[in-house]
Amino acid sequence: MSSSTTHPAPAAPRSRRRLLFGVLAAFLLLLAAGVAGLYWVDYDLRHPKPDSGRPGAWMTVDRDEVSGFAHVTVPVSAEDVRWGYQNGFQDDFVVLAFRIPQDELEGYKSSLPASEWADKRYVQQVDLDGFQHIGAPAPSTTSPLTCGGFYTPGKAKNIGTRVCVASRSDGTSQVWVSAVHTP
Repeated sequence: MSSSTTHPAPAAPRSRRRLLFGVLAAFLLLLAAGVAGLYWVDYDLRHPKPDSGRPGAWMTVDRDEVSGFAHVTVPVSAEDVRWGYQNGFQDDFVVLAFRIPQDELEGYKSSLPASEWADKRYVQQVDLDGFQHIGAPAPSTTSPLTCGGFYTPGKAKNIGTRVCVASRSDGTSQVWVSAVHTP
């Protein structure tokens, strides 16, 4: 009889080991799910859906609203007009791109309140990202590139507008406009 009572004893450590492995596996599974959940939340914060109204979301607005925000008029003769409006956490951002006949370029530049026009090679990354978003040609690949800027008083904040222009081989001039609220 004593031998029958000794056999069940070795089974107990094995069941504890299985329980420990089960708890450990459940913990690791929950940990992995938590990390995946945090990644999903972080990705959603970094890439908000269009028209969500969240910071960084590209909103559907009409061309007149974008040109009004930037205080830039799109000429009647403009072709391939593209625009975008990005809702910001504190500062909204707009981009506008179009082509005009080359003989209208100087008149268009003089209609803008830009104080100085200068040749540039560098265009801010936020502008490049915005122009890429709307499918406009990249200003960084164009040479010579002439840029000017101006500030316009706004309701709560001023609007800083940058305009870059370049002649194209097809007899038109490309115009890129970006504007943002400034403190």
